[in-house]
Amino acid sequence: MKVAGIIVEYNPLHNGHLHHILETRKKSNCDYLIAVMSGNYTQRGEVAMIDKFSRTKMALQNHVDLVIELPFVFSVQSADIFAYTSVAILNHLKVDEIYFGSESGNIEELVELSNILASEEYNTLILKYSKEGNSYPTSSALAVADLTKSTAYSLPNNILGIHYISAVKKLKSKIKVCTIDRVDTNYYDEFTKGKDIQSASAIRKMIKNNEEIKQYVPTNVYKILEGRKIIDLEMFSESLKYKILSATKEDLKAIFNINEGFENRIKKIRNFDSVEDLISQIITRRYTNSKIRRSLIHILCNTEKSIVNSFEIPYLRILGMNSKGQSYLNIIKKDLEIPLISKITDKKHPYLEMELKASKIYSMASDIDVFKEELKPPIFLHFD
Repeated sequence: MKVAGIIVEYNPLHNGHLHHILETRKKSNCDYLIAVMSGNYTQRGEVAMIDKFSRTKMALQNHVDLVIELPFVFSVQSADIFAYTSVAILNHLKVDEIYFGSESGNIEELVELSNILASEEYNTLILKYSKEGNSYPTSSALAVADLTKSTAYSLPNNILGIHYISAVKKLKSKIKVCTIDRVDTNYYDEFTKGKDIQSASAIRKMIKNNEEIKQYVPTNVYKILEGRKIIDLEMFSESLKYKILSATKEDLKAIFNINEGFENRIKKIRNFDSVEDLISQIITRRYTNSKIRRSLIHILCNTEKSIVNSFEIPYLRILGMNSKGQSYLNIIKKDLEIPLISKITDKKHPYLEMELKASKIYSMASDIDVFKEELKPPIFLHFD
């Protein structure tokens, strides 16, 4: 029995993601494919363009057998925490191999970079560059550049992949980590003429501009998106304005991801016309766009620091499965070390409570009541 795992957001699932899924199944020759998926908010501080239940259907309709949720408190995080918690979930699920897309396509190069990130020299350089007023990502990139001629650490999927490798080491897991070349486009690429694979960023932009995307996503994904309201962080601008302007510095300081005096920077803002305007007033060398976006989401959802007291995985929550995924869970569930959640009951973990609260807020902009969807059983598709 062979089990492969992938870590995804599918915002939305497009032809490049389908290539990743099919290559994973081909290269691993797996019997089961498990995806760990972010919920309604993503790692880089975006509000997902469509709810997690619709995105779960996208995954199941495109050859994924089981979709497990990466909890909100782990998904809206820096790359290292996002990677560690995602890999930890797959480790609990007894996955044999993890496959990720990378710009490098060279697993040996990425393993070597993960070794650099674990070195004393790297940590010393991080402190040096941080003291010069650089953000952590910039300090990290400068430190790596000092220690290797490789340029792979400058690209987003490479960086996540390196952190996946580091997570496997930290967990002392036996999981084998493998990479698949990204084809045609990179994460932040704009529209590339003549290509059937476009970046998720380009596709989201096309959707917002009412441009046709049928060529760039699987047919079943197109049908799921058709006629749906597309969500973004700008839709929560007024809610953010109220929360920020009415909060004290102490209120903001109690929010997760607000540290090192960041609350003072936010409170200097007296007014803003949009989320982008707000970000432009806050951004500095020290505070990156993604850091600010993640912080704004935690302010929006009132994620208190006291809630996020551990990055260990407390439960495994099923978002959806097909008959093969259900069969696999039946095989391993007696050996699982943490609870497997298929339906939310009255007795909830604080992270699950936070999940529900975040979905209530997402529902304010969505065309469906996402909170009600949270209380239903997992999605089940009756085909392999």
